[in-house]
Amino acid sequence: MRFWRQTTKSRGFANIDDWYSGETGQNLLNELGEKISPILATTFGYYSLQIGCTGVAGQLQESCRVKHHFTLDDAGFGAEVRATPSMLPIATDSVDLVILMHHLSNTGEPHAVLREAFRILIPEGKLVIIDFNPVSLWGLRHFLQGWLEYVPFNGHFYTAKRIDDWMRLLGFDQLCHHRVGYLPPIQKTSVTRHLSWLEKGTRKWLPMLGALNLLVYSKSISPLTPVRHRWVARKLLQGKVVRPSVGRGMRYDR
Repeated sequence: MRFWRQTTKSRGFANIDDWYSGETGQNLLNELGEKISPILATTFGYYSLQIGCTGVAGQLQESCRVKHHFTLDDAGFGAEVRATPSMLPIATDSVDLVILMHHLSNTGEPHAVLREAFRILIPEGKLVIIDFNPVSLWGLRHFLQGWLEYVPFNGHFYTAKRIDDWMRLLGFDQLCHHRVGYLPPIQKTSVTRHLSWLEKGTRKWLPMLGALNLLVYSKSISPLTPVRHRWVARKLLQGKVVRPSVGRGMRYDR
C-alpha cells in the first residue's frame, strides 16, 4: 500500500520539508533541536537512519554521536536511500538509531513501519518519533482543516498514548517523552508576535498542549533462557516429617 506523501500544494508549501524552511517551521525546528540534542549527544554507534523530513536531517542531528547518517524516502526527494519504509532493504539488528519524523502521520501502514524499525535496530538501539500532538492548538486546527490537505495539517495525528501502546506491543521501552513548541498554529509572524502572551501562558500553565510530541524508545530484548534467582528456590518440606501412627511395631521401628 502506498503511503500518503505530503505533496499537496497549499499556501505555498509543497511538503513538510518546505514548511520547515519557513519562519514558523524554523522556530519550531530550533526548539525541537534544543530538546533532542541531549538525547542524540548520548547516542553512540555506527549507523543512523532518518525517515521523513529528510531535508532537515542535517540540522536536526548536529549533536548526534553516531558515525554514519542516512536518510530514506520512498520517492527519493533529496534522500540518500530510496525504498519503502514498510519493507526496508536493511539487515536485521544493524542500525543504532532510527528517527521517524512526521512519517507515522502520513503513512497508511504505521504498524508495518514500526515493525521494520524494530527489526533493523540493534538490541538497546533507539527509536525517536517526532510528530504533531493532536491534543494541542495544532491538533485543533488539524481537526477543523485536515480535510483540506493543508500542509502541515494534513495526514493523521496520533496521540502519544496510542503510539505508546503500539510500541509496548512490539517490545519497545519508553525512555522519555517531551512536548515541544507553543507557538499558535498561524503562519503569519506579524500575528504571532502579538500572541506571545498566549505562547508563554500555554508553556507555563498547559505544558501538555505542545505542538510536537518527541518520543524516545529503546529496543528491549528478553533473554532466551530465564535465570532463576536464589531466593526463588524453596524446600518442599520444612523441618522434620512426622511419622504416621499407623504401622507402629513394624520392623523399621525396632
